[in-house]
Amino acid sequence: MATTTRSATPASRGAGAPPDGRTGALARAGAALSRAVQPRYLPVAGTLLTLVIMLAVGESRYGGERGFVSARLFSNLLLDNSYLLVLAVGMTFVILTGGIDLSVGAVVALVGLVVATLLPLGVPLPVVLVVGVLVGSTSGLLVGTLVHHFSIQPFIASLAAMFLARGLCNVVSVQSLAIKDEGFAALASWSLKLGEGRNMSKINLSMIVAVLVLLAAYAVLHHTRFGRTVYGVGVGDGGNAVQLMGLKGGRTVLWVYVISGTCAGVAGILFALYTKSGFNLTGIGMELDAIAAVVIGGTILTGGGGYVLGTGAGVLVYGLIQVLIAREGLDSWWTRVFIGVVLLAFVVLQRVITLRRR
Repeated sequence: MATTTRSATPASRGAGAPPDGRTGALARAGAALSRAVQPRYLPVAGTLLTLVIMLAVGESRYGGERGFVSARLFSNLLLDNSYLLVLAVGMTFVILTGGIDLSVGAVVALVGLVVATLLPLGVPLPVVLVVGVLVGSTSGLLVGTLVHHFSIQPFIASLAAMFLARGLCNVVSVQSLAIKDEGFAALASWSLKLGEGRNMSKINLSMIVAVLVLLAAYAVLHHTRFGRTVYGVGVGDGGNAVQLMGLKGGRTVLWVYVISGTCAGVAGILFALYTKSGFNLTGIGMELDAIAAVVIGGTILTGGGGYVLGTGAGVLVYGLIQVLIAREGLDSWWTRVFIGVVLLAFVVLQRVITLRRR
């Protein structure tokens, strides 16, 4: 009996065994680590790792006395890319369903021209802003209708909408139109300053709108029935999984394009606030920038996987590449080269993850 009692003591389980509390903590840490390395988290983890590496490189090369990584840096990144963040959020909804929307850049240009045209005619500013957003929503509704009701491929449907929007831009004006309305100028110039001197950062209206859109998209995608349907449609099994869950996939496909178009309308207003003008050639290639930010942010191009907060990180990576290129004194076209390299790396990573799932 004595021998049996001694064999049950903690010492008999190994002299190096940690106490029960430490065992539980290690087990929880191991479980958290195993969750973190799951394939579905790898793209977002890659995005965050890329962002950290770029910040480290910037700090090592340009830190100096003032430092490179600061609140002012992130403020400037968001200030210069707020319209792109809103555009990329809308694109995230579309790509999660396995679709694409090539019309958003042209919609940004059209909305800017609509704002620049209506304000001199005496149309009240709130009405102009609402009309600008509705222009984007109408474009998204058109694309969604073609995709859902007429079973046209998203690439073709959105390409047709892109040509339509570009054509309307040329009908409105082929010249740049300055926006001189005092109310609009007040919105564009409003900012809240934080800090003083070289460390001063600021928050403006565009930044607030972009962050609110991002948070709203996160709430919709991860905490609503509609969000679950968006992911279900992107699985790519013909909508069977969505139907088995009692969800309406077809209507969701229509609405994601409306959301994308609405975000393009909001982005068009933010870009007009940024440039204080409207121009028919605005936004050429902007849809590709939005797609690149979404993919770099970890959203799977084939649909069904990704996180909208990752899109926010992808926009920061995109903007940080531009900052580093400028600091190096390189020509601006090098930005496209480095974005292409990063995008290619994330596409390969997505392919590897997809093959592992299969």
